[in-house]
Amino acid sequence: MMISMMILSNGKKAERKAAKKAKKAERRAQREGRGNPSAGQKNCDMCSKSVDLLIRCTYDASGEWRMVCGSCWKTASGGVVDGDAAHPHYRYGGLWKNRRAQK
Repeated sequence: MMISMMILSNGKKAERKAAKKAKKAERRAQREGRGNPSAGQKNCDMCSKSVDLLIRCTYDASGEWRMVCGSCWKTASGGVVDGDAAHPHYRYGGLWKNRRAQK
């Protein structure tokens, strides 16, 4: 019985060790630019596209801050940095950049 428990615990230990090695290899690949190119990306609140650069702004009567991609920003603001008369609820709130983006 004791031997079977040791074999069982060695099997679990080997699984944990293999999982740890795989995680390390994944982090190393990301650091060296060979990792998943979509890592760290966020989705646009208007079109749900996953991107590396989002613009924080308000564009409707609710006044809630939303994150929109560059192509949706043109719709939200009218393509004008400070908005225009046709987009009275637009307000710029900054940029978000994916710092883990592949170069």
